[in-house]
Amino acid sequence: MSDDRQPETSVEDVSNEPNRPQIAETEAAVQVQLDDRSQRRNVFLYVLKWCLVYLAAPVLYVGFVQAGLCKRLGASDFVANLPSSAYLLLAAFPIIMAWAVPQVRYLKRVMTIGYVITGAMGAITAAVLWLPVPNWLRIAVVIGHAAIVACSSGTAWAFEWELLGRGVSESRRGTLFAITFSVGPLCAVVGSLGAQLVIAGEIFGWTPSFWREIPYPVNYTVLYGATLPLMFLAAFLVNSYVVPRPAVEVQRQPFVQGVFGGFGRLVSYRLILIACLAYLLIYSGTMIQNNMVLFTREAVGLAEDTFVGYQLAIRFGCKVFAGLMLGWLLKRTNPRMNLYMTALLVICGVVWILIAPLFGVGLIFLIAFGLNGAGELMGFYYPYYVLCLSPKSQMRRNMAFVMLLSAPVGLAPALYGAISDTWNLTASFWVALVVMVVGVILVVAMLPARPRPRAEDLEPADLEQKDS
Repeated sequence: MSDDRQPETSVEDVSNEPNRPQIAETEAAVQVQLDDRSQRRNVFLYVLKWCLVYLAAPVLYVGFVQAGLCKRLGASDFVANLPSSAYLLLAAFPIIMAWAVPQVRYLKRVMTIGYVITGAMGAITAAVLWLPVPNWLRIAVVIGHAAIVACSSGTAWAFEWELLGRGVSESRRGTLFAITFSVGPLCAVVGSLGAQLVIAGEIFGWTPSFWREIPYPVNYTVLYGATLPLMFLAAFLVNSYVVPRPAVEVQRQPFVQGVFGGFGRLVSYRLILIACLAYLLIYSGTMIQNNMVLFTREAVGLAEDTFVGYQLAIRFGCKVFAGLMLGWLLKRTNPRMNLYMTALLVICGVVWILIAPLFGVGLIFLIAFGLNGAGELMGFYYPYYVLCLSPKSQMRRNMAFVMLLSAPVGLAPALYGAISDTWNLTASFWVALVVMVVGVILVVAMLPARPRPRAEDLEPADLEQKDS
């Protein structure tokens, strides 16, 4: 029998029954009370929605395209990293939304509005890139797009974690992640190759006979404008989720108590604090990827955006295989194992770009993008670890706080840009490597294999819910 039909179990229920069958160790501490058909619907919608997000990845995954575009517009390494920094520094916004709209009945509405705003911002940015305006204004709008999308899509993603916790049982999540993060990145490969065709006018030296090269900057206008229909469709899909409502809704608290009190409650749980610190360090290390793009000029002597479509395709192509492997690993082992594996992959990516020049073949450095791309799934598995430590009533707020970690991480791209401007790109790679190794040490030394909420954190809203 699947665990979604069993009564909820506290942490103490499992730990105090040493003779209980081994299957008990894989049961969720907070159970999902939703019928199989509704859960399958949520799984289908979740996968399809992420396919749309991955198709728009060249723009929504702020970094590669924005760095290359800013360099083409005449920006320094520091300014080329600012879109990534702006995106990450605005990660506090989902916390404000989690406080302002705590009721489960508004969950779908907030996600829907978030994706609508994301699509609209893509259209606005496309228009500015197309208009005959100064380059400094175009750069400012690209940075502004990253900041606003951080608020809109960031809020939607934070709220969607709660949907996952309430609407899909833990026994299904390994399979869900395996499908989502294999099929989804495959869509990102399609989107990335499309971006290469739009930006450079060719794919692997081949130009389709029907294709007419799009001149700069209209090519970037097309790229940003394509996010409008994709995100509007994503908004329709998230509005179709089946969300189980609690019998008692969580009420909005005063701002100081709701935001800062929630943060205090979160960090008082030692395991969540350690998991967040490890995530902060490893996430900061992965932000070296923009400098990996800028390394193109040193590696092969060509402009920084020459291979950006290929780099994205390699990045997401390796995610296809990593997504399958990591989903299977979660189903067969435990959430901590996925923390190990994703961290190892991003570390190997940085090590490879450091040693690639020793082989004397310029394009061999592109392998680093595959390793880094596969390891980027740590952005789902580290938050998922925190989700497993959270009761239902605190899922949205806790996940918003986890996304807040993107704010200090937002300093990392600018820092790496400053290091490469002051010394060189290689120096920035070494700094990123050291930061990630420290994060892995925390995971190995201090986190348990099977994360569970504290029994004392459970509230009445965690114990009963009704379908809606």
